[in-house]
Amino acid sequence: MTFIKAKEGAGLRLGVLWMEKYVLDLGGALADLLINKYKVSICRAYELAHFLTSDTQRFIELSPTMSHLIDEATKEYGKSDLEYLINAGIIFGLKEIKYLPAIPNPPKIIGIGLNYEEYRAMLKYPKPDVPLFFFKPSNTLLGHEDYIIIPRGGRWPGTSSKCLFHEFEMAIVIGRRAKDITKEEALKHIFGVTIFSDITAHDIEMMQPGFVLYQQRSKAFNTFSPIGPWIVTMDEFIQRSIDIHNLNILRRRNGLVEGRSNTRNMIYKVWDIVEFLSEIMTLEPGDVISLGSPPAGPPEGLQPGDVIEAELEFVGILRNYVK
Repeated sequence: MTFIKAKEGAGLRLGVLWMEKYVLDLGGALADLLINKYKVSICRAYELAHFLTSDTQRFIELSPTMSHLIDEATKEYGKSDLEYLINAGIIFGLKEIKYLPAIPNPPKIIGIGLNYEEYRAMLKYPKPDVPLFFFKPSNTLLGHEDYIIIPRGGRWPGTSSKCLFHEFEMAIVIGRRAKDITKEEALKHIFGVTIFSDITAHDIEMMQPGFVLYQQRSKAFNTFSPIGPWIVTMDEFIQRSIDIHNLNILRRRNGLVEGRSNTRNMIYKVWDIVEFLSEIMTLEPGDVISLGSPPAGPPEGLQPGDVIEAELEFVGILRNYVK
């Protein structure tokens, strides 16, 4: 699933990948199902569908209780005539939409630092005693195929950058409120998995290496958190017996692979991180936790005109442009 806008100017929609070539508007599908199968009035059907799908946090909180209706809608339209679905505005071609951040308004965006063993060894840092984390503001969020803007500064020093790094990461989306949970409970509190590009102004970060305020600033600029294009729900991983700690992940620039790893190389696993964070703060439905990057780059920094991609096995490719 992801959040989209139709290019012709329609409002925000919750989309589901459909036959690998289309996006199903889940709200439209639910409304159509309620009208035609359950004989709900048109007004009530669209009101209910909008309520269920227009708000990220609400949808994630309610999804366990309405999963049967969602499954029914997606299966029902799998049998429908393609022309009917297109004419009814229930599905769109992938080129007809604008991708929004897969989670447009998360309560929190939490980044985990220094969490891949090969990156830690390369930097010659000691293994952290606990997961290292920082926060990113919501203004940094960016959708698939949108533009990362290189900071060019203003009156204050340290507000421009000549060396942006692309940190390519697996991220999880919290599905159930979690406080003081155990690692054995952690997976039950995860809604799904997505891709996160933690763009970092490396030259700002290195003004004083290891100093948290410079690190925080280096990651806080607008457009520095591309996320998406899809969230793959945890039940899909479970149904297909796919281990989230054994996924290939790579970084590509202008068509060339510049970095690759596997999620098995994470120092702290997902359940460790969720347990640890839940001892500090309440994790809310819709929270995004990005789980750290393998060695980042490029050494010379991203350049205007670059096309960057983060690819995560079973989830997809997150593509962005630099200007």
